[in-house]
Amino acid sequence: MEKSNKLYIGPKAILKYLWEKNKKEKQNKNIETAKINLSFIKNVLKEFGLSKIRRKRRKGISKYQHYPKRLISEIGSLILEIDFIQRFIAGQTKPVHFVAFSCKLLGLKQYRRVSAQTNKNVRKELEWFFNNLFVPDAVKMDNDLAFIGSASAARTISKTVKFLFNKKIIPIFTNQRSPWNNGSVEGSNSVFARNFWNKFTFESIADLEKKLKLFNESSLWYSDYDQSKIQKKEDKEFIPQIYFIRRVYENQESGKSEINILNEKINLPDEYINLYTLSQWNLKTETLYVYFEKEQEKLLIKKLRFKINKNCKIETLVSYQP
Repeated sequence: MEKSNKLYIGPKAILKYLWEKNKKEKQNKNIETAKINLSFIKNVLKEFGLSKIRRKRRKGISKYQHYPKRLISEIGSLILEIDFIQRFIAGQTKPVHFVAFSCKLLGLKQYRRVSAQTNKNVRKELEWFFNNLFVPDAVKMDNDLAFIGSASAARTISKTVKFLFNKKIIPIFTNQRSPWNNGSVEGSNSVFARNFWNKFTFESIADLEKKLKLFNESSLWYSDYDQSKIQKKEDKEFIPQIYFIRRVYENQESGKSEINILNEKINLPDEYINLYTLSQWNLKTETLYVYFEKEQEKLLIKKLRFKINKNCKIETLVSYQP
């Protein structure tokens, strides 16, 4: 067993250790297969007081607010989630920054240290991920300026989005101030804290980098990641488009029901206040479609002309169109 594999703890990790040990011993015909499963390990840990009581998650809220879970899943089979993490090494005044990657379908988590939370570093680390792991169908992220771009100009296309288009990848932006919309990577951040950041003492950046490499190797082992099992993306027609998860709110000044798409306010019927929508911006036709998911069905509630900001370099998108 590799040293890096010992960084993960918990029932699943224990079961993996036992499986690997049993596999080796079976080859030597030393022991019989034990009837051990995940439930058995959880019960043993609980009996001896070795497991923590976890708070039950509140269920049903996303369904009640019509979070477009099915519509998002239809964007692509492989959706990668990314986010920033910031921490401080004891005794140092400057923060250290990381980009977290998570893919719920594969149970995959990876982390890369970056110098700062910039769009340049986002593109650099995405390039690393695509070259070393896989190219997803879509990338889901929050509305950090390094991801979405301008905080004031309307209908602009960020450098991160253009980079994704160049790879034939669809960007998905979550609702503002709703980290649970990026649930996989947010959960990944807690794994990072529990199994890495809070477990070690870091003497220097070099020491941190060394331990981070081991942790990433451990994460690959824990997820049973097998690159050979990932299907290569189909070489099909690609239309540049951006998706936005948005919760409808009431503008207290105007009294109108709205969502905000790239600093542009889109009015919607009052009946949708506090409910979620999924907007699709087709950059080829410069059209915005606002959808609502009801009983897993896709309902179009608004369609409008949504032109690319004239200050954006339109020619940079030409190579991304089929």
